[in-house]
Amino acid sequence: MESGPNTYWVGRYRLSARIATGGMAEVYLGRRFEDDGQRGPAVAVKRLMPHLASDRRVVQMFLNEARITAQVRHPNVVAILELGMEGTEPFIAMELLEGRSFAELRQEAAERGQRVPLGITLRVLVEACRGLDAAHRAVDEAGRPLRIVHRDFTPDNIHVGVNGAVKVIDFGIAKADALGAGTEPGVLKGKFFYMSPEMISGKPVDHRADLFAAGVMLYEQLCGRRPFTGMTAEEVLGRIAEGRVRPPTGFDPSVPGALELVCLTALQRDPAARFDSLESFIDAIEGIGGPAEVATAAEVAAYVDTLFPPEKDPKRQALRRARMADPSHGGTPPGPRRYDPNVAPHAAMTVPTGWPVLPDVGATVHDETFPEPARAASVEPVAPKVVTPARVPSPTDSTPPTRGSPSGIGEGGPSRRRGSRVAAILAGVLGLAALGGGGVWYLNRAEAAPQERLAKATAADTAAEKKALLSGLGTDVRATAQELAQAGTLLVDAGAFPEVAELAESFTTRFPKELEAHLLAARAATELNRGKRAERALDEALALAPKDLRPSLMLADLRERQGDLPGAVAALAKAYMLKPASPKVAPRFGRMLSQSGRLDEAASVLSAWTRERDDAVSLAELGFVRFRQERVDEAAALLRRALRKDGRLAVAHYYLGAVLFRQGDSAGAERAYREADKLAPEDPRALAARCQLHAHGGNAVAVAEVKRTLEERFPDRATRLAAECQAGN
Repeated sequence: MESGPNTYWVGRYRLSARIATGGMAEVYLGRRFEDDGQRGPAVAVKRLMPHLASDRRVVQMFLNEARITAQVRHPNVVAILELGMEGTEPFIAMELLEGRSFAELRQEAAERGQRVPLGITLRVLVEACRGLDAAHRAVDEAGRPLRIVHRDFTPDNIHVGVNGAVKVIDFGIAKADALGAGTEPGVLKGKFFYMSPEMISGKPVDHRADLFAAGVMLYEQLCGRRPFTGMTAEEVLGRIAEGRVRPPTGFDPSVPGALELVCLTALQRDPAARFDSLESFIDAIEGIGGPAEVATAAEVAAYVDTLFPPEKDPKRQALRRARMADPSHGGTPPGPRRYDPNVAPHAAMTVPTGWPVLPDVGATVHDETFPEPARAASVEPVAPKVVTPARVPSPTDSTPPTRGSPSGIGEGGPSRRRGSRVAAILAGVLGLAALGGGGVWYLNRAEAAPQERLAKATAADTAAEKKALLSGLGTDVRATAQELAQAGTLLVDAGAFPEVAELAESFTTRFPKELEAHLLAARAATELNRGKRAERALDEALALAPKDLRPSLMLADLRERQGDLPGAVAALAKAYMLKPASPKVAPRFGRMLSQSGRLDEAASVLSAWTRERDDAVSLAELGFVRFRQERVDEAAALLRRALRKDGRLAVAHYYLGAVLFRQGDSAGAERAYREADKLAPEDPRALAARCQLHAHGGNAVAVAEVKRTLEERFPDRATRLAAECQAGN
């Protein structure tokens, strides 16, 4: 296959198929060609979405990844081959990776009711830490330390290859002091379950923050749970900042003592108390041996094949199709192409404005900078090969072949009866088929029609009744897509999510192009904490309806549940670009930006939304944003406006208390905090704020009273909530 209308050039790279789509970038299978026509190996070429090429922050993040990663040459770090420009748009050429993220390995194992074997996890961690240690030690051309810190070292950003190779990816939010990279002060980055205490508190961060993240991943392996948990992001962050963690042997006494010590050392609250480097962390793990023996690369490769068999894994199959779509595959290279970076590709390969339309095979090349799940294409069914079975003699086939006819073919021989026997067998098969079909028809006929069952389920009073009435509806061939969607809604309302998942599997099988089927599957998988299944369903939904808001909103729900706040913001950003005036998108996007510390963006979104609408919740959040931007008087006005709209909005009273305290009105702050506590007694923030308010004023009696209330209402959290509440402060 030669270059043609479906082949495009970016710099020296010929693109042949899109293999991954992320929230802000797309990745293509490419191949580099020299001036003399010599071609290089297949690579991944990443480009920003056209509408983001003018966004300074996004472009900076995109370039940041390439600039920092390119400084690190190590087998355990994804290789950046080139950072170039095509017109005004930047692109990154990098090595092509085939495999899965460590997060996907863990998720697939969990869905099978297993945990990744300890030796495999130790190998993945050790190899990833080798690569990251090389990044920590990297120097520039003059030998000056770059002081690179990844800051998002998580299972999503560790790639495990089908050959057992482990590589660190996604340096998009990394910082390197000597390169001037990094993000704005006070902005939390990365997935907060893996953030170090110093990151959360806004203190200076060095390589030991990545070491803390490695400790979190090791703890998850040893205990089957995270070291710091909570019902809200704020609660999790508070526990990380507090720094107390239960020893792994408290959950599993069989954990080797030496490995527990390594884990707890990496998780020390004070960076100085941790290992001095990832190299020391690696040495400590490799020195344990015995039950903590580190697996080999071959064992890792075999384990990847066990979880994702090459002949069944849709992502590996899709990447294979992408390679086949490469014009260089099995053919001769094109003639020499004179390359001039200042000249557009020649006429036969001119790229139209926007993105090239190339074969979209949806393979799995991890979108390192913007790790929104890549869309995996469905594998086309292959028609089964028809094989004629050998003839099995019938019990009635007793007449021997005619003598003198060596082939057995002759008058009175079996060939004369073959036609009649074949006809009889065919008739029997058809009869059985008819009987089977009739049986299915009878069974379905004997059961109430889908619409009748739906009507009864709608009128049913209990969840158990609804489940019983709708059981098996997914396999009823009479049920339409609309009826299956209605049944799914009823089961969701009943909270019967295992039944929803079962129904959704039948729904998506029977109606693979039905958007509602994939949305239902995603909802069930999200509720059942089956993240991988939810992502697959949402990928399908996005492919079917790229302009529908629901897949992006559901992806935001999933990411928020997973503790991936940046991922949730990215999903909402996509929805906001589609419909910025949607009441389902704008207020939530603004609040999420506020919670992420992206104050300027949050103010822009919330201001635009509240300019035309008196949305009390959004007004309150905008007030809190202005408060943190030191625009205290404006914050007070916004919060009072919110309370005029809804006087029972507890969070507005809570925010107003903080504003009044800043303005020096302690009595007003006390009243606001009391009102917030009365309206939302399950939320400890107002009580904790009152405690700090009285501590600031030196009122020891009031402090003691509030502490008693905290202990009564929140016994598990009282100590942490009152930690900074000391009379006389």
